[in-house]
Amino acid sequence: MNNFSFSAPQPERWERALSKIPFLVHITTNASEFSWFSDIVLPDTHHMFEKWGYVKAHANGYRHVTLMQPIVKNLWDYKTDETEIPWLIAEKLAKRGFDNLLRHYKTYKDPETGKAPRNEKEFALYALKYATQKLWDPAKYKGGDKFNGWKEFAKVGVWNSNPYPFRKRWGKMKTKTGKFEFYSKTLQAALEKHAGKHGVSVDEVLEAAKYLAKGEMAFVPHYEEPFILGDEKEYPFIHVDHKSRLNREGRSANCTWYFDFKDLDPGDETWDDVAKINPLDAAKLGLANGDRIKLSSPTGSLVCTAKLWEGVRPGTVAKCYGQGHWAYGKIASEEFGKTPRGGSSNDLIPAQYEALSGSSAYYAVTRLKIEKL
Repeated sequence: MNNFSFSAPQPERWERALSKIPFLVHITTNASEFSWFSDIVLPDTHHMFEKWGYVKAHANGYRHVTLMQPIVKNLWDYKTDETEIPWLIAEKLAKRGFDNLLRHYKTYKDPETGKAPRNEKEFALYALKYATQKLWDPAKYKGGDKFNGWKEFAKVGVWNSNPYPFRKRWGKMKTKTGKFEFYSKTLQAALEKHAGKHGVSVDEVLEAAKYLAKGEMAFVPHYEEPFILGDEKEYPFIHVDHKSRLNREGRSANCTWYFDFKDLDPGDETWDDVAKINPLDAAKLGLANGDRIKLSSPTGSLVCTAKLWEGVRPGTVAKCYGQGHWAYGKIASEEFGKTPRGGSSNDLIPAQYEALSGSSAYYAVTRLKIEKL
């Protein structure tokens, strides 16, 4: 279900990489840009009503585990990505003399009967029962909702924990001091170890990671100026990326209701894709509401509609992520495989990373220029 060639910053990198892979199979519920580079596309089961699985959540001092269950009969021949397809691959490998994977899968026995799975359907069910046994098996009960067995758990569909004890982990944190660290001895030790490994100072490590702090300042909470790509003279505006309330993991862009209700996102318009620009900036550029514009960053560009909106700070351009699919369906794309509907903010965002965590950086990381078309 991944779509790296759309959902990652600077996705053209993924397009170049995927085009070099000699054989690629995509398992998904929606044909997408990633599918475009695949040799085979396999239809996946939908998590809401076609597969066995579970989802964990934490909120308001409680933990919840919700079951996903097949409640409709499959209309066509499609399999679950995480259990059924791996089992079928394991069976084929076993026929060729490589049975290690299949033997491993058969160790996921039904906790109630002790029987090993005989096919992909049983493997999908037994693997779930195995993973959630501590929640529904009375013999393994450790708290929260108590069930008499798997059937009752499957009927109820959700397990709720006991309330989380306040301050339970205070003084037991996984830090050098075992406490919450305003002065982080843990970060200090990590940076010193890394610096020593490479024969440099901690300050040199911070500089290479594009941090401005020096000395002990790095180990306490402090403000850092954001690292923004692009020369201010050529790219005078700072890009503000925000996510649509309607995205639902990005899989809603091929639904008509996504566009019917798009004005739920602050400043946006139904059945359009707009860049929000402060009226003071728009006046300097001679822009009016509805003008077609091109937004460009040092690494990419997109075409969308200008929206004059006082909710945006002067000197910035706000663009909602979610549109711009060129291969996702007849609604998401103007012409499937060729012309996108709207523009993808990721085409503007350069591939940059927060060095200490390795996370992709999405927000306030690039400058833009605006051209009227």
